[in-house]
Amino acid sequence: MAVYERRWRRYTGRLSPASLRLHVIVRYAIKDIFASKLFTIFYFACFLPIIVGIFLVYFSHNVPLLAAFGIADEFLGIWTMDFFAGLFLWQAIPAFLLAVLIGPSLVSPDLSSHGLSLILSRPISRVGYIVGKMGVMFFLISPPTWMGSLLLFGLQSNMAGAGWWSENLRFLTSHLVGHLCWITVISLLSLAVSAIVRHIWAARAALLAILFAMWAFGGLINEVVETTWGSVIDLMGSMVLVVAKIFDPAFSNPFPIWISWLTLLGYVALSLAVLNRKLRAHEVVK
Repeated sequence: MAVYERRWRRYTGRLSPASLRLHVIVRYAIKDIFASKLFTIFYFACFLPIIVGIFLVYFSHNVPLLAAFGIADEFLGIWTMDFFAGLFLWQAIPAFLLAVLIGPSLVSPDLSSHGLSLILSRPISRVGYIVGKMGVMFFLISPPTWMGSLLLFGLQSNMAGAGWWSENLRFLTSHLVGHLCWITVISLLSLAVSAIVRHIWAARAALLAILFAMWAFGGLINEVVETTWGSVIDLMGSMVLVVAKIFDPAFSNPFPIWISWLTLLGYVALSLAVLNRKLRAHEVVK
């Protein structure tokens, strides 16, 4: 068939750098996530541990207020370690729930609708696709976790005076290392489970089942065999042991700390293997 109109031309404008193409995945994913009002409410509720922590730090340095309640001036100084240790747990649990809600909504729709092939046909590699999805998780989970801990540590350091931050730097280190490792593990795990299940709510249920099943199974092994090595398969328990060791180097672990690190690395390696297997630019439908 003859073509008489030859007005179509190739695009000759400026192309976006390859590193900025991942921002498209992050930007539109965040927009879709916050379209849910219930999720938005829950997300801001995850900041409650930080808000309570700010109140306690302010309260502990308000001498007239402490005197009115008959509390010693060293209110926070007495249980500084307990405060930051408890804060980590109350941040880690909502972080996992955020991963349960966010992760399946990032991957499952692309696979269930067979849209991944179209996405990867663009100038986005599989690695770039995973990094973009991980970027969404880090962008949303970081503020109520390690960023909030950094804010609280800075506030306490400023109000406690010079020297406090250097004496208690291990608290900040444990929060930064612990939260960054925790976000990495739960983000990869949520993406991997979503790639297998391919249904949003089923993937969310599977993530909760994995967390509680590993904890229960590990506890069962400990009870039956009368050992502590059953906790090796417990994801949350391994993370807690790693953070506790950074909090207090004298903390007595039930087994060598490198075993806990190996457990976390095992979850990461298994998740990456699943993503490498499931996220393909083509699919064979049987």
